[in-house]
Amino acid sequence: MDSLEFFHHDLVEHRSKHGTFLFNQPEHLFLQSEKGWRVYGLRYKETKKIVAQIFFNVKGKKIFSPLYAPFGSLEVYGALGQKEIEELFIKIEEDSKRLGIVYCQIKNYPEDYNSAITKILYKVASKLSYNCAEEVSSIIPVDVKIFEKKIAISQRQKLRKSEKRFAVGQLKLTEFKKVYSFISACRKEKNQSLSMSLSQLQKVVKRVPDNFTLFQVADEQQIAAAAIVIKVSDKILYTFYYAHDRRFNRISPTVFLISEIYRYAQENHFTHIDLGTSMVNGGINRPLIQFKKSIGGQPSSKYIFDKAFS
Repeated sequence: MDSLEFFHHDLVEHRSKHGTFLFNQPEHLFLQSEKGWRVYGLRYKETKKIVAQIFFNVKGKKIFSPLYAPFGSLEVYGALGQKEIEELFIKIEEDSKRLGIVYCQIKNYPEDYNSAITKILYKVASKLSYNCAEEVSSIIPVDVKIFEKKIAISQRQKLRKSEKRFAVGQLKLTEFKKVYSFISACRKEKNQSLSMSLSQLQKVVKRVPDNFTLFQVADEQQIAAAAIVIKVSDKILYTFYYAHDRRFNRISPTVFLISEIYRYAQENHFTHIDLGTSMVNGGINRPLIQFKKSIGGQPSSKYIFDKAFS
């Protein structure tokens, strides 16, 4: 039987084997930082087939997975149990100490992405004395059910009103600046800001254009709602930014917007729509998580593991 071995090396963009998730692929990793990447993992000794890996960026005496992205963390491509993952994390800590690293932070993906691995990671992190902070995301499972069957009755009524008043659909990436500006303006009305500037996000779009899709709800005169959606993997869509014009609060065109994203997900065989975090200032935004629940979003834990290496 081909046994497992631990491996680690500095990550070189053009020869690295990338992960399943966009944020763990070289195209995105080297946008986060042009240098300082290190990969750890497990592979079979004979075939060298990788069964698990995690990408870290070394910043001074600290390592981060990811550096700048919604999440990084461990990707597993085969059957691994708690024992193997625990041994991997012990090896990571040993090598980190050898390099003079004193701190490690890992932002995990929402639990619904891979609940079995997330549960193991939580157990391993707890056993190895990592701090385990919890955030909450919301995930819409995509299946054969129509969107209307997943949402609250009050939201169905708003959906029908929007359907009568507006049109919904996709936009070409040439409209990216317009969509970003609309969403940014909507956020400013609420005294909120976007986490990435237009130029920062455009660099990502330029590098991985096939991972971005734009959606809008509009009439002939104006945009009512819009979204920038990222294909995180072949199974997961992430509503990175979305917003609606507050003049349409009573109609809530965001519901119509999400219905179109759900239809697109069904047609293209996605299994999850990630509506993003429901956190504000370190706490759960209750009205936001209730809204996401009313449009089919199920709460999903998103852990941040960190540890000071003694």
